Amino acid sequence: MTAHPAASLVLLNPGPACTSERVRDALGRGDWCHREPEFSELLGSIRAGLTRVLNIADTHEAIVVTGSGTSAMEMAVISAVRAGRSILVVRNGVYGDRLARIAEVNGITAHSVTGEWTQPADPEAVRAALAAHPDVDAVAVVQHETTTGMINPVGAIGRIAREAGVLMVVDAISATAIEDEGHEDLNADIICGTANKGLHGLPGISFILCSHKGIERLQEVPVRSLYLNADTYLTGQRKGDVPFTPAVQVCFALDEAIKELEERGGVAARVAQYQARAALVRAGFERLGLEILIPAEHRSNSISMVYLPEGITYPELHDALKDEGFVIYAGQGDLAKTFFRVSTMGELPLPTLERFLTALETSISKIRAGR
Repeated sequence: MTAHPAASLVLLNPGPACTSERVRDALGRGDWCHREPEFSELLGSIRAGLTRVLNIADTHEAIVVTGSGTSAMEMAVISAVRAGRSILVVRNGVYGDRLARIAEVNGITAHSVTGEWTQPADPEAVRAALAAHPDVDAVAVVQHETTTGMINPVGAIGRIAREAGVLMVVDAISATAIEDEGHEDLNADIICGTANKGLHGLPGISFILCSHKGIERLQEVPVRSLYLNADTYLTGQRKGDVPFTPAVQVCFALDEAIKELEERGGVAARVAQYQARAALVRAGFERLGLEILIPAEHRSNSISMVYLPEGITYPELHDALKDEGFVIYAGQGDLAKTFFRVSTMGELPLPTLERFLTALETSISKIRAGR
């Protein structure tokens, strides 16, 4: 396999995603102490920017945490359930399973609505489960299951949760600024997000966005974690403070990514951009005779789960494409045997994706010719 410098590789995996030069350059602003007023100003800019660009500035407040998206998921779950109550988790992919596992390891009883990995969640199954489990304090669901590239009907599930008087938790980590022009239609009280992926910042900073009801709840739950106690973060961040040392330079990059997003037309323009990318690569797959697992009406704007070309293994295709300068991603679980995933998250101009399709065709031909 030809070695490519890591910096020259085009990442077609669902995070870390490619970033702009402007965002990467923001890392060089310098070394700041997080206890000084300039960092408080930066933190305030990020918190306000997140809710502003997602159209929920009047209803939600941001809490920023240093960590991967899973840290936001864990903070959300442990902040959503009061003592002696349970959580209902929608599970039709790896990340729904992760939400349930987070509850379990934190001693929170988790009921499940399970479904096929290839089918969106059924809101009526959630309604029935809530009726069967009156102890449920919150419903948790993944908006975009990157396991398969499938979108769940989060808005409809959120309406059912609201009718039942329970909190709604949404993992929007792979959906933020990709699937919706804002988060106002999710009907969610706690929304998980991350700086990378659709926001085009750098990995290492995540956040939860809390409604007024969500804020009330995180102040009512028992303390289940020292590092991820949301009420501690909220109390400090309202004063421009953080409880633990943050990834300051990654905060620089996120602040710049938010500004870049707004200057480029906001989330509506970015969603349209993602739709154009998805249309381009999926038309290319069709030309090459490659089928996508998820039906068109349930697909996300960024992940395509594609059947491997006949007679070609994932390692063969991965290595051949890496020789061409592109990194694809394996399927998860049993899906790894028959599928590969292509993500169009991050800073990826359409000409780059056209080059990828050419490289994909070339790679398939080379692999077959070498046998």
